Amino acid sequence: MKTLVMLDFGSNSTRISINRIEKDGTFTEIKRAKEMTRLAEGMGKPDGRKVLQESAIARTIEALLKFKKMYRDLPNVSIHGIATAAVREAENSEAFLEKVKAVTGVDVEVLSGNAEAYYDYVAVVRSLDIEDCVICDMGGGSFELIVVREKKAQNYVSIPYGAVSLSEKFNLKDKVSAHDLFSFYRFLNFKYHQLPWLEEGKHLPLVLLGGASRTVARQELLRIGENDLRQIHGLKMSAYMFLGTYTDWLSKDANQRRALLGPEEAARADIILGGLTPLAFLVEYLRTPELIFSESGVREGVLYSMMEQE
Repeated sequence: MKTLVMLDFGSNSTRISINRIEKDGTFTEIKRAKEMTRLAEGMGKPDGRKVLQESAIARTIEALLKFKKMYRDLPNVSIHGIATAAVREAENSEAFLEKVKAVTGVDVEVLSGNAEAYYDYVAVVRSLDIEDCVICDMGGGSFELIVVREKKAQNYVSIPYGAVSLSEKFNLKDKVSAHDLFSFYRFLNFKYHQLPWLEEGKHLPLVLLGGASRTVARQELLRIGENDLRQIHGLKMSAYMFLGTYTDWLSKDANQRRALLGPEEAARADIILGGLTPLAFLVEYLRTPELIFSESGVREGVLYSMMEQE
């Protein structure tokens, strides 16, 4: 049996998935874990430079050492690493990748923004029964938008802002002022109007990926009385209920959001509005009727693509 370990260096969290490669060329995930490493935290400089901070790098290396214990004794293991927005934009990414290789022995694949959006698309159309939709993957350092018609990606883009960087840019970590919220909405309106093809996504379901979206999905499962909060893949939620949840959280300060989210999600309380505000605006902008949550994202898209090349 072959085992493929995927290491995913995101802007907010570092993740691992351990996958059994089946004889028919498919894969089965047998274990996953994450650490909130905040790789993008503090990397934006006043002069526009982007530099990974030593504290963030140290948190990521510490997470890798934990992950290594999970797979080091498994037989017939191969390891593949991918990195997204924080690493591709940082001017000191090479030094970071050398430290990662010293721990894992892996040359990490740094995905372009377009590649990240493409793999999100692959993951969604391979794992959800849906023909037409808009996909949005809200990450820590970027978010990706894809319009899908008849299971084909019509257009896609990666916007180099995410939950971590937007929370810092618009002062969203604690109680949000009307001034900062309106500034954020003006920013989003400008960004979305730069994408005329986004109009093709009006009135389509919105498929959501990323940590902020998963937090909403788990709260929705609690609301409807589900006990297993891991089963969010394919969960549907009306736009009305989504916007109601967002509005409720917008009214609270960071401590109130931590209490509401509980111990499992409390670490996300200071960046959750940075992740959800672009989604709430997008729902209004596209007149979205329904939201669908996906657990499959860029990591799974890479896996699907790798299996096709076997």
